[in-house]
Amino acid sequence: MKFIELITTEDYRGILTDLTEDVVLNLQTVGESKGKASGIILLKKLNEYLKDEVKEIKIFRQFEDDKHLVIEYDILLNNTFDLPLVVILVKDGTKYNAVRTYHSVYPITEGHIFRASIFEKEIKLTEPTEVVKYFDGITIGNVEATLDTLSFEDDVYFREPAGWRWNHKTKDGLREHFQHFFADGGVPLKFHNYIFDKEKGTFAGEYTCDVWGSATFKPQAGISIYDINKKTEKITGIRVYDNVDMTYVE
Repeated sequence: MKFIELITTEDYRGILTDLTEDVVLNLQTVGESKGKASGIILLKKLNEYLKDEVKEIKIFRQFEDDKHLVIEYDILLNNTFDLPLVVILVKDGTKYNAVRTYHSVYPITEGHIFRASIFEKEIKLTEPTEVVKYFDGITIGNVEATLDTLSFEDDVYFREPAGWRWNHKTKDGLREHFQHFFADGGVPLKFHNYIFDKEKGTFAGEYTCDVWGSATFKPQAGISIYDINKKTEKITGIRVYDNVDMTYVE
């Protein structure tokens, strides 16, 4: 499905024909809905939000498992910033019964908008091995343990939610990034759903973030995506899509 492309051309019917009658939409910034009738209203809101901002739309990566289709977009904005945006489509036969989008609003507003946690049930991740170790590392804020999960021979990178201008590479660059990241302690994410395309070697985990070091704040939704070297299982690329802001306290 060409989700964002159809949004910007106002071809809502092209989207709705691929959705179930009781489809649940949860779209960054514009809100959530259930059913096609309220869904089209939300799609129009997303068009209103993006229509004056978008200059060019490119698909960065597309992958899937038996339950989900994931489309990662790199959107060039009129303000010259890039907007990484990801769409999660939940399969239901030949259609989709849920659509979720994630992105930072910083490239558009240079600020944050609160995005509440989407899920309630927490799961324990058991694969891929190095991704699990990566989460163990960031949970306790251990820089070296985190770096040990990365494939530097594959020119590994960490791209922040706000776009490719905030992309970290090389062992020294990533060590400095994680030292800053963990300056006040670890980031223990709560995971709720994952997508693992074993053929392409790409993993995505949908999470809630409500603790960062010593700070606790309102639970907020996000997703992070990991490319994996299928031989070594080390991580070759990390892309984060969220809008987490620690100032949103209970």
